[in-house]
Amino acid sequence: MAENWGDETRLVRIQDLRHCLIEALVPLELPPEDAEQVAEVLLDSELRGHESHGVHLLGFLVDAYRGGMNPRPRIRVLRETEGALLLEGDRSHVVGAVRAMRWCIERARQRKSMAVAGVRNSQLIVPGFYARMAAEAGLIGFACANAIPMVAPPGGRTPTLGTNPFAYAIPAGHHPPVVLDVATTTGAAFKVRLAAQHNRPVPEGMILDRAGNPTTDPNEFVRGGLMAPLGSPAAPHKGFGLALVFDALAGVLSGAAFARDLASEPATAGNATLWALDVEAFLPREEFLLRMEAQIDQVKAGGRLAGVDELLVPGERGHRRYRELTTRGTAPLSGATWEALTKACGLLSIPPPPAFSP
Repeated sequence: MAENWGDETRLVRIQDLRHCLIEALVPLELPPEDAEQVAEVLLDSELRGHESHGVHLLGFLVDAYRGGMNPRPRIRVLRETEGALLLEGDRSHVVGAVRAMRWCIERARQRKSMAVAGVRNSQLIVPGFYARMAAEAGLIGFACANAIPMVAPPGGRTPTLGTNPFAYAIPAGHHPPVVLDVATTTGAAFKVRLAAQHNRPVPEGMILDRAGNPTTDPNEFVRGGLMAPLGSPAAPHKGFGLALVFDALAGVLSGAAFARDLASEPATAGNATLWALDVEAFLPREEFLLRMEAQIDQVKAGGRLAGVDELLVPGERGHRRYRELTTRGTAPLSGATWEALTKACGLLSIPPPPAFSP
């Protein structure tokens, strides 16, 4: 379901919005190609209904690039084998991870096998974008990241791990790719900060205050509170365990910062691990796709509860929204997103895109 953090919706032509995002990033000294890549991640998230990771983040990126993120990173190879790559992202956003996944896709296809890449010091923004790159190329994709600590272990109250999101994407024949893209917490920290900006409570079980007590006041999180692990309150060990694994993959394995070491890093710090798998390492491609179609058909053929029109698989709702909006050529922006966009444009002395009422 699309997030909605504001009441006064405005429509903006997608091409105008894309142009605005690129124009906003160029004054921050990003090369045009890199600005296009970062803008595409924000726009893709917005069109799929992930408002907290979409256009709203432009202001965050303005602060990030002015506060330590590198607009012109020197991304370099630290180690490379036939099936593995380690990159130094040089405090980049998006571009290091895009390069890494492109390498994984190309190498997995060449070898009809699996290829994995680690990227030090590079922010993903949202892992599903990169996993989907592989699925759209006919491969299975995966991406995970670690981030600054804001999650305590079950029974503890010291921030130790980040929200450490991950994503899998699997091609599915005549169905859109299955894309599972989630944080290892009950929600994303960006969503909590967005709620705090507009004094809106968050759902129960999403955050804890600094003493480790449950709260729905997002300002308690901003004042040093904690994100609740996925599975809270009944089974927080599940989400914390996943966060620990992805911290090991993205931080420990890559030789970069991990766990509480990230507390001394800038708020934009993070590392990532990505991989792509050619399904023909196991099955002929057509056979695999037919089996995926059958799996999804079984899900959709199941009994439904009263009031439920259709059973959906991960990524399907976002895919439909993306396809509908791109066909129409316009994107609805909530009042909160429009406010954030116009504020960021003002900071950069550029005009916001033309907007009109729905």
